[in-house]
Amino acid sequence: MERIRFERSVEKAAFFSPLAGMEWAEQTIEVRRDPLTGMTAVASSELATKEETFYGTTDWEYADELARKTREGCFFCPEKVMATTPRYPEDLVAGGRLQRGRALVFPNLFPLAALHAVVTYPGLHFLRPSQFTPDLLEEGLGAAIDFAARAERAYGGLEHLELCCNHMLPAGASLVHPHFQMFGGAAVPWLLRLMWERAAAFQAKHGVAYWQTLVDEETARGERFIAAEAGCTWLSPFAPSGGREVIAVLPGVGRIAELSGEQVAALAAGLSKVLAWYEREGLSAFNFTLGGGPLPGGPLAAGSAGHAVTLRIIARSAFKHEYRTDDYFLQKQLGGELIFIPPEEIAATLRSGFGDG
Repeated sequence: MERIRFERSVEKAAFFSPLAGMEWAEQTIEVRRDPLTGMTAVASSELATKEETFYGTTDWEYADELARKTREGCFFCPEKVMATTPRYPEDLVAGGRLQRGRALVFPNLFPLAALHAVVTYPGLHFLRPSQFTPDLLEEGLGAAIDFAARAERAYGGLEHLELCCNHMLPAGASLVHPHFQMFGGAAVPWLLRLMWERAAAFQAKHGVAYWQTLVDEETARGERFIAAEAGCTWLSPFAPSGGREVIAVLPGVGRIAELSGEQVAALAAGLSKVLAWYEREGLSAFNFTLGGGPLPGGPLAAGSAGHAVTLRIIARSAFKHEYRTDDYFLQKQLGGELIFIPPEEIAATLRSGFGDG
C-alpha cells in the first residue's frame, strides 16, 4: 500500500499573449501538495523567467559598505558584547553566557517566547553565505545543542525548542552581525503543531514513522535525494515551502538536544555546502530552522515516537539597493509557495557537490 503520496495536478491558462506576438498561447501550471502538511507549491512553464525579478543578484559592494557602517557600535561585536547583552542565572550557565569556540549564547533582549536566546560569533561582524564554514557552523550549532539540553532541564513547561536563523535584512534580520536564535516555549507555532499532528496520525495509521518512510522513499526514488551521512539525509523537498529549499532529516533523533557530535558535524558540513551554493547563485540572505518533536514531560509528548529532527533551509531575496520581498499573498495569506526551479533539478545540482570533501 502506498504510504506517502506525492500529489501533483496540472492546469492550463490560455490567452492572447504579447510574449507570442499576440497569438493564442497556453501556459502549464503544476500544483504540488506537500505529503505531510498539504501545503501547496506552484510552478508554471514560464515562471523560471521571473526568478531574477523575485530574487535578484546580491550587490556585494553595497553589502560590504553596510557592514563597514554598522561595525562601530555593534553590540554583538567583541568590544561591547559582554557589557551590553543580558546574562542567564549562574545555575543555568556559569558566567551567565555559554561559549563554545567562537560562538557565544546569551538571552535575547526582546524575547518572543519563554526561552529566546541568541547564538552569535562576536569576532565576526559580517559573513557571506560561503563564509559559514563547516567548523564555524559546528561551533555555533554545537553551542546551541549544549544550551538546548540545559534549557530542557531548567525550564518547566517547554513544549517546543528550535534553532532558527534570519541572515541579512531580506531574511528578517535586524542586525548585519550573523546570529542564530534559540526559540522555545509552551505555545507551539501552528505549522510546527500541524507537522507534529500529521506525523503522529501517519504513525498511528501505518505503524511506521513518517520521516523514516519519507527518507526511505526519496532515497529509493533518487530524483530528490542529495546525500546521506551520519544518519542525516539531505533532500530537495517535493513541494518546497520557500525558495531553493533544502532539508536534512535525522529519523533516529527526536529532539535537537539528542544530536550527537557526529550528527552536528554532518549538519554543519551539509549546511555549509548549501549556503555556498546560494552564494554561487548570486544569493545572500537565507532562513533556516532546526527542530524536532514535542519535548518530554508536556501534554504533546504522548505518542511522540516517530518525530525526527529536521533542518530546513530557504533562500531569500538577494541583498541590493532596491531589493523586493520574495513572498506576497500566496505565501503570507494563502499558505502556498512558488517553484522557480524544480526540486529535482536542485537535487541534481547539489548531489555532486555533497560528495566533495
